[in-house]
Amino acid sequence: MNDSPPSAKTPLNPWTIWVPIIIAALGIVVFYNYLIYRSRIDNDVNRPPIYGRLEKDLELTERSGKAVHLSDLKGKILVISWVFTRCPRGCAAVIAKLKKLHEEFGNEPGLQFVSVTLDADDTPEMMQKFARGLGIKDDANWWFVNGEKEAVRKFMTSQVQFRPVQDMPEADRLSPDDKYMHDLRVAVIDHRGHVRGLEDILNADPEAQKFWDEKIRKDLRYLLNEQKKSPYNPAAAN
Repeated sequence: MNDSPPSAKTPLNPWTIWVPIIIAALGIVVFYNYLIYRSRIDNDVNRPPIYGRLEKDLELTERSGKAVHLSDLKGKILVISWVFTRCPRGCAAVIAKLKKLHEEFGNEPGLQFVSVTLDADDTPEMMQKFARGLGIKDDANWWFVNGEKEAVRKFMTSQVQFRPVQDMPEADRLSPDDKYMHDLRVAVIDHRGHVRGLEDILNADPEAQKFWDEKIRKDLRYLLNEQKKSPYNPAAAN
């Protein structure tokens, strides 16, 4: 028979009770603040919607002849257009409109214009001549780029959300170079890679065109402000 006295009970540590309570309370505060943040965002009528996201990279050749990647522009807001140098229709008009936009916003360090040719035969020299002919300076934060035909077209439709390129029927061609029908909208990509605008700035209706001209400017102002408030903004630091 064991005659040793019974052992005393270990006193309860109050922290074993309070730590879970404190963690739960902090979780409630964080969740509440998140709900307030989401409510403010969802009720922000000026906030551009999200149409998609750039998930993949794209290897390209710039008009300077330099090999570049779209990932080189990570953290920047992108204004992407789809053109080709011998286009007899709307390409030059799109670039002319973007040039005005560039004059307004081109000094923003976190903004980059990117014009991608859909014509695999466009050489850097041809892109350079095209850009200079429209008054785009060599040192502007504006790429004119080409890449492997199928990779470029797949990226522009699946990632940027442009409509696919179609061959122009011979009976409808304005000239032998009038080979393609393509999307003349302009894509606006935010600093996190989200597609935030598909702007129809060359709409045939004058009132609609005015609407889109104003909208792309409003969207850029919003996204630039959003970028500057972001804790991760490497573009603005460059």
